[in-house]
Amino acid sequence: MSRIAVIGAGAWGTALATVVGRRGDHEIRLWALEKEVLQSTARSRTNDLFLPGCPLPDSITATNDFKEALSGTEIIVSVMPSHHCRRTFEHMAQWLQPQMLL
Repeated sequence: MSRIAVIGAGAWGTALATVVGRRGDHEIRLWALEKEVLQSTARSRTNDLFLPGCPLPDSITATNDFKEALSGTEIIVSVMPSHHCRRTFEHMAQWLQPQMLL
């Protein structure tokens, strides 16, 4: 089982996490900036803000904590708007490891 972090919980990030998580053979951490995304994933297992009506597999855990999202992660998928990349990667940097695939 691989641990995968999807950084960005918009429609595209949520869709990618959902496709990868369907078989249940990966542990996926979906990092979300928006509190509404965290609330809806906890309440209804859907991303009501960006991808309503699409249930999230049980293998996906949403978080807004970089340490939680990246700890033990083998693969990181960056799915954020380009204008957020610099700031987001600066915040993530302390938890990135050389063996992680980005």
